[in-house]
Amino acid sequence: MGEPMGLGISDIVFGEATPEQRQLAWQLNGAAWAPPMSLDVYVARETYLSRQELSADGRCRYWVLYLKGYPRQIVASCETTRKPVLISENGVAREGHGYAIASVYTNPAYRRQGMAAFMLRRVQEYMDQDSDYSVLYSNIGGNYYSNLGWRVFPRKQVTLTVLPHTILGHGNRDKFALKHSQPWRIRYLRLDELPELCDIDELDLSARFDALRADGKTHVAFTPSWSQIAWQLARSEFIAGTMFGRTPMNKGAITENGRSWVYWEHDWRQTRLNVMRIVHALDASVQQRVGDIKALLEAALAEASAWGLPKVLMWNPDEETTLGCKAAGNAHPIDVKIVFEERTDTSIPGLRWAKGKDARNTVWEDNLYYCWC
Repeated sequence: MGEPMGLGISDIVFGEATPEQRQLAWQLNGAAWAPPMSLDVYVARETYLSRQELSADGRCRYWVLYLKGYPRQIVASCETTRKPVLISENGVAREGHGYAIASVYTNPAYRRQGMAAFMLRRVQEYMDQDSDYSVLYSNIGGNYYSNLGWRVFPRKQVTLTVLPHTILGHGNRDKFALKHSQPWRIRYLRLDELPELCDIDELDLSARFDALRADGKTHVAFTPSWSQIAWQLARSEFIAGTMFGRTPMNKGAITENGRSWVYWEHDWRQTRLNVMRIVHALDASVQQRVGDIKALLEAALAEASAWGLPKVLMWNPDEETTLGCKAAGNAHPIDVKIVFEERTDTSIPGLRWAKGKDARNTVWEDNLYYCWC
């Protein structure tokens, strides 16, 4: 392990953050990441998220570098959340664990000295002890983290933009202009309905992995657990409660026959609705799935318009989802614009196998927004 430039190893200490250091790290990175929230609200949100099921009881660990002898002088920080995963190797499926790394931040006073790289190499040592792999989402391009061992994976996305004449804004959210072309095809989902649907989704994904055949590649996926979905919803709800004094009731939508459903989160910072995941019954035909995707995305567009959010975002759409997106756009030809593109500068996914195992023959199944944290 190489020494950081500028500061020597004898000048810094790496370790798990104390409660005080955790607060200091949030205050430090909040200067850049808090808006449109105040710094105090941002720290309160991070504290709230640390108590969610996904993060609590040591499942999320907070790491810091600090100056030796000055534990309040944070040099760099990050967090790691341990999650259940599915792995299929040579046609044999098994359960495992993976880490999601987030909030990598270096104190501006110590940048360009290799501090974050030094910290992440130490974090790798800890993660490698009790996990199969780790992932992160880079907002600084793919090269930096690739050089540290995280291989860049596909980062395609589709954005459905509700055009300005359709958006009515927060004050008119109950009288939004964009309406579903076939409202009888869906109903909106409430929070208390989601845990059971997540359980069904987990079982279906496990069945998919059991059915995978040996193809010379290793297939992986994060489990779409209720704790994961609930964490993202809690993040959105906290901000909505602060900004608007109320939270959205609709957490997704389901088709009238219960065959397909979607989870979404309201992203107030990026002013968009993020589609976390669309779920289909395993026995649905291609035509049925495309029709369901169309209906569910129309519901997402209506929800986005209701809250004054101009965009609906989805990661890595497959062929069926692409067709469903186009169908949803065709139902609103003058109200919706659809763009398919590749992310080049934000949320670029990278995966690193524990102990540096080669990731070139790895297929990341369902690399969707629900994985993010």
